[in-house]
Amino acid sequence: MAAQLSACASATVAQKLNFVAFEDKVNVDKLTAAGTIDGKDCTWYVWGYALGMDPTVRNAFTNAASQQEGSWIPGQAKESKGAPLKVVKNISVEEGGFNAYIASRRCVIVTGAGFR
Repeated sequence: MAAQLSACASATVAQKLNFVAFEDKVNVDKLTAAGTIDGKDCTWYVWGYALGMDPTVRNAFTNAASQQEGSWIPGQAKESKGAPLKVVKNISVEEGGFNAYIASRRCVIVTGAGFR
């Protein structure tokens, strides 16, 4: 019998993840701690219309793994915060952003303990 793991783009579904590896074969004995990390995927909205794709858990994990941080300006290049990660443990997935009625920003934020 095979087990299948799947996740939804909703942050309320993916809140209890304990371990995510970004490589096929990871030797956990040789990992070094990178401290608390976060990955975000955000989208700006003007008058309710998105200025890009809706934020997803997948993109937030991709940004966490590559240690890239987006900017407050839509379309601006992402900055690297460090070397890529191999594993993230004790993961929390939350929704964030703000709403100023005319303009708003919705984010999916992934936090956890990173290892290289």
